[in-house]
Amino acid sequence: MEYVQVEERLVSVDELLDADEVFCTGTAVVVSPVGSVTYLGNRVSYGEGIGAVSQQLYSVLTRLQMGITEDVMNWTVELR
Repeated sequence: MEYVQVEERLVSVDELLDADEVFCTGTAVVVSPVGSVTYLGNRVSYGEGIGAVSQQLYSVLTRLQMGITEDVMNWTVELR
């Protein structure tokens, strides 16, 4: 996977409705695609299943969690 520049910030509703792909992340869910968003009666669908970016992020994160990929950022902790 190519490196992706990450920016943590608030996202406007207009940006959300205009997005090609939307997903949520978390420790247990890893990466979960959002199927659609409805705002003021306007429903926007983001396709079926997981998108390309979501799939890449999911693969990278789960490979780190399973120890398949070297964790050069020290994100994981070995349980004893």
